[in-house]
Amino acid sequence: MRIKSFSMLYIPLACALVLPALASSSNSTTNHSRFAGVYLSRPHSGAKAGPSMNLSLGADGTATVTEDPGSGATTLFGHWVDSGSQVTVNFDAMEGMPPEPPMVFQPGRDGLQAVSWNHASWGTVDPPPMKKGFKVKQLYWLTTGP
Repeated sequence: MRIKSFSMLYIPLACALVLPALASSSNSTTNHSRFAGVYLSRPHSGAKAGPSMNLSLGADGTATVTEDPGSGATTLFGHWVDSGSQVTVNFDAMEGMPPEPPMVFQPGRDGLQAVSWNHASWGTVDPPPMKKGFKVKQLYWLTTGP
């Protein structure tokens, strides 16, 4: 009798706790958690300006790339996927224009490095490596202060 009342109470309770955890682990946002964050390029030591690239990978799969090959900054929006050893960003089409070609990034030392990009935009310049930076909320508060 005691075993029956024990199982009648605790088995449904255990199912109620375990099933939502299993369902959330199958959510697609967890596939993005490894690379999610902000990546920033830093100028070479002694250089005041130069090519730069900043990448924001949202946990929801959205991506923002701000690139400046030296001729002015451009910001592109899209979505990203983690293929295990690379991150591919597919860009949304801007009104009246075809979408930019996808960019592919590989993990490097403390960040990401572009391995495939729009060579028409960058010319002979290679995008610089990016280091993992602040979370977006932290970056916002650090850049909007007095």
